[in-house]
Amino acid sequence: LVTGVNILGVEESIPFAIAGMTSPDGICHSFDASANGYCRGEGCGAVVAKRLSDAMRDGDKIYAVLRGSAVMQDGRSASLTAPSGLAQEQLLRSVLSDARLDAEDVRYIEAHGTGTALGDPIETGALAAVYGAARAEEDTLYVSGVKANIGHLEPAAGIAGLLAAILALQHGQAPPNAQLRVINPKIAATVAGTCMCFPEEVVDLQRKEGQRLVAGVSSF
Repeated sequence: LVTGVNILGVEESIPFAIAGMTSPDGICHSFDASANGYCRGEGCGAVVAKRLSDAMRDGDKIYAVLRGSAVMQDGRSASLTAPSGLAQEQLLRSVLSDARLDAEDVRYIEAHGTGTALGDPIETGALAAVYGAARAEEDTLYVSGVKANIGHLEPAAGIAGLLAAILALQHGQAPPNAQLRVINPKIAATVAGTCMCFPEEVVDLQRKEGQRLVAGVSSF
């Protein structure tokens, strides 16, 4: 049983606000030009993880198959709010290797997308470097983030992203970015020339012939 839980307290919120990390209007404007910090969110999530063969044997309802995962330390970076894009690229490539997948096999990314003016472009730059290169238009990669809907659940953000990705796969649709009105120019620059899209409305995900839909979760 894998769970993530976040319960908010005033004691933690005050220093985050003083440091300028949180949004004054209490919204995660993920990937938007108005990004001004993240909104702290409260919640919990849980999944039952089981070997595929055991789940099939026991007749369980299988929501998704975890093909691969990876974890990495950020290394030397400017600050907590200015992560290393190179480390993120290495992490993404490590996950693809572990899953034995090519970047073009992945049709949807549930992004970290906190709604910060600096962190979001670093993340999208890493995604573009790994997933955007030599990607055909018919294999467009759709990127969205649930934090714009529910806030940043901090230690529970990973499980929230996983559940959001599973829902996208179940419905065969990329959900819209809830707060995206005008894309951050820095983000637009990072993905320029790539077949990556930040949907503003529901988009059907097209399956490749003979393949299942594959989604990735980016969570830092």
